[in-house]
Amino acid sequence: MRQSSRAARYRPIVQRAVALLLAPRPADILVRCASGAHRVRLARGRFWASARCRACGARVDPTRIRRLATWIAGAFRPPARSGRALWTWTAAVGCVALALTAAACVWLLSDRWWPATTLLFGPRWVLLLAPAAVVPAALAWDRRAVVPLALAAAVLAGPVVGLRTGWRRLLVSPDPARDLRVMSFNVDGGSTLRMPLEEMLRAWRVDLAAFQECGGRLQEEVAALTAWHADVTGSLCLVSRLPIGGASGMEREGLAAAGGSGLVETHVVDDGGRLVQLTNLHLETPRAGFEQIRAGRLAEGVPKLEEKSYLREIELRRARRWVDQLPPPRIVVGDFNSPPESPIFRAAWAGWQNAFSLTGVGLGGTRLNGWIRARIDHILLDGRWTVVRSWLGPDVGSDHRPILAEVRLR
Repeated sequence: MRQSSRAARYRPIVQRAVALLLAPRPADILVRCASGAHRVRLARGRFWASARCRACGARVDPTRIRRLATWIAGAFRPPARSGRALWTWTAAVGCVALALTAAACVWLLSDRWWPATTLLFGPRWVLLLAPAAVVPAALAWDRRAVVPLALAAAVLAGPVVGLRTGWRRLLVSPDPARDLRVMSFNVDGGSTLRMPLEEMLRAWRVDLAAFQECGGRLQEEVAALTAWHADVTGSLCLVSRLPIGGASGMEREGLAAAGGSGLVETHVVDDGGRLVQLTNLHLETPRAGFEQIRAGRLAEGVPKLEEKSYLREIELRRARRWVDQLPPPRIVVGDFNSPPESPIFRAAWAGWQNAFSLTGVGLGGTRLNGWIRARIDHILLDGRWTVVRSWLGPDVGSDHRPILAEVRLR
């Protein structure tokens, strides 16, 4: 009984604290009454309360929609008073400008302007710290500033940082009898992996596993598999639960002579009489330019970065042309060395489904570089497929994390 009375005593205090925290803190709002003849001032503290016009007695905005719209519109006008409220509003609007500028750099200017390219491959999530730092000031001094801060956070989290919610996976139920589990994994030579290949395939229940930078040790493990079909072509390895038919590769001598990579290999996989064209690729990286820029050698690093971006564009377009001449259904996996926001990546692979972009959750960073995570490994599918879900595998010792997807022929 004593505990119940104590809870009843503190409940109003808690409710009041929550109301103060969540309720907007606007300047006085002017809203017309239901008769439309008078404008009623809703003072602070009466913002959510029901009200009647003192002149005619008509109800004032019973749905609260007009007062809320007025408050939101006022959030984008500087407060009349100066001091901390004005500083907070200015900082919030600055966050919106930062978000829009970053989005323009990532989606329009990257691959063409080296600072934007650096941002594209860099730790874009750091930009979210800007609106987060202003939130306490907004709650304390001008809660209308929460509106532009929320807008800035939404632009940064979505178009800039690439946060995925994976809501489409709720529309499809897994069907183990029909779904194929596909994996792409840059193993960095394979010598540092902490998990044997056969154990990896069994633990992750993979049907098709494509490896890039597949070195000598991993190639030996591939050759030793007895219950799997496998193929090794240079540094590209394919391990399949399904029979592997013919294989063909894209010509790359010119790309290699120019300092590029251009590794593109296609295998025909027999899925119960359905012939699937699986392409495994590893394209050029801009890392050499970034390393020189990070070392302060801009005169060398910027031209190198521009050169590598040009090679990436050529390889992306050539890989797309190579895949276009294959019959559907088609799957393309590998290390593209391009984030999904890259303009040249989007132009080259327009119309293809990106498994993680559709059904993944989070940022999906596959390249591990300290606290920088770039999503440069992808699983792409033509329109004959439905993506059930996609996710990242654990860190097992490579400088990349594996990316997996469950897909189903329509």
